Amino acid sequence: MKFKTLDDVDVEEQMVLLRVDINAPVVNGRVLDSPRFSASAETIKELLKKKAMVAILAHQGRKGDKDFLPLDQHAEILSKHVRQGVKYVDDLFGDHALEALDALKKGQAILLKNVREFDDETKLQESRYHGWCKLFDLYVNDAFSVCHRKQGSVVIPPQYLPSVAGRSLEKELKALDHFDLSKWKGKGVFILGGAKVDDYLPLFKFLERKKNVVVASGVLGNLFLVEKGYGLGYEKQWLEKEGYGKLLPELKKFKKYSKQMLLPEDFVLKNRREVSLEDAPYQEKIMDLGKKSIECILQELENADIIFMKGPLGFAEIPEFSYGTVEVLKRISQLTKEKKIFSLLGGGHLSTAIEEYKIPDNFSYTSLSGGALIAYLSGEKMPGLEALEKGTRC
Repeated sequence: MKFKTLDDVDVEEQMVLLRVDINAPVVNGRVLDSPRFSASAETIKELLKKKAMVAILAHQGRKGDKDFLPLDQHAEILSKHVRQGVKYVDDLFGDHALEALDALKKGQAILLKNVREFDDETKLQESRYHGWCKLFDLYVNDAFSVCHRKQGSVVIPPQYLPSVAGRSLEKELKALDHFDLSKWKGKGVFILGGAKVDDYLPLFKFLERKKNVVVASGVLGNLFLVEKGYGLGYEKQWLEKEGYGKLLPELKKFKKYSKQMLLPEDFVLKNRREVSLEDAPYQEKIMDLGKKSIECILQELENADIIFMKGPLGFAEIPEFSYGTVEVLKRISQLTKEKKIFSLLGGGHLSTAIEEYKIPDNFSYTSLSGGALIAYLSGEKMPGLEALEKGTRC
């Protein structure tokens, strides 16, 4: 796909509709700052410097969830990153929003109401976006992380407006282009940890290339061990209780890739005891990989050309069980610094670990996306990107 960017348009005195992703962690009703704010601020600052009038669309949480909140706190955090006031307007399609848009002056920005407050985001045919977005001169999509969803604020504006990619989306696509199998012939290592097993399964398509390797840790690694017949005791019971057992039949189809998969050989349990697979079943929960498993992963990295890592290898938020995640991140960082590899991280827990354990941030790119990142790498259709490509008529 080819997209136009901010380099291709003159935005001075233009009404710009900007979709960003500033969906952030929430603790006791308080929205926490996150890298998504600083990433979005880069595009906002550029638009304001070029004397555009900017109306920002964003979301927070989903209806019914505890983190489903209005965006007034987000406007305050954005203002800090933009270093200029971004006014919050508690309206989107109504008179209050229209008045705020009409009052916008060049070099000013407003943040409109949480788009997920409205059915217009999902009921596309009758969505008010069809008429409303005609109030603008240009649409900028800077929210890669929602591009895998067919939502009104993402797919409708490009039908009516010249459309370009924002700086954050542009960077994301450039980074992901390294994983186009038609463009590289080296060895890829995919380190998959954490708990989001369903998301990872499409990535096994990369094992069609015999050089590539998947390192399975966390829930994914334990599930593969259970499927191979290892009795993990407490951990197996936990997997079944959490509903992961239903995935076991699907894992059988990856047996043909067994020589390209690196599975755990030892663990650290909750009582901090290090055990091997031969010691199974265990009566305690698995908290981290053991030193032998970590050493095997580190050896695998030495011959890699591209490394993708998403999710921690264990409970890295607890210092006693952070060893595996920290050691692997340190080595990836060093290899990247030496310019031996291209490294892509899926943010979230890994970004937290990098900051918490002061790991040198030499990584080629850290994605701020979740499901969209995996969807893109897996080759799934991306409605937001398809809409943007069709709307890049400037």
